[in-house]
Amino acid sequence: MSDYLKAAPVIIALMGHTEDVVDGRFSVMGGSAIHSDGKYYWRRDTAEYVETYGSLLPAEFIRHGAAHGWTVPPLTDDEIADIDDFFMSLRRS
Repeated sequence: MSDYLKAAPVIIALMGHTEDVVDGRFSVMGGSAIHSDGKYYWRRDTAEYVETYGSLLPAEFIRHGAAHGWTVPPLTDDEIADIDDFFMSLRRS
């Protein structure tokens, strides 16, 4: 599951360095970057929380990933741009 989270394209790349807020076991360069599989989106460091602590994800997301064989569906450049536009519209609101 963490491989799926890491494999999804980056929609918004953010420079920075995030630290594990639970127990300080990891840090992630660009950890607050946003990834998406076209239906769901998450921060880059989500994968480390899943790997390190076995953090649970919503059942709907699990069903979605399993339905795709834990392979991220390909997104076109236009789909990625549309998702980016969505996030930018949130900033303008």
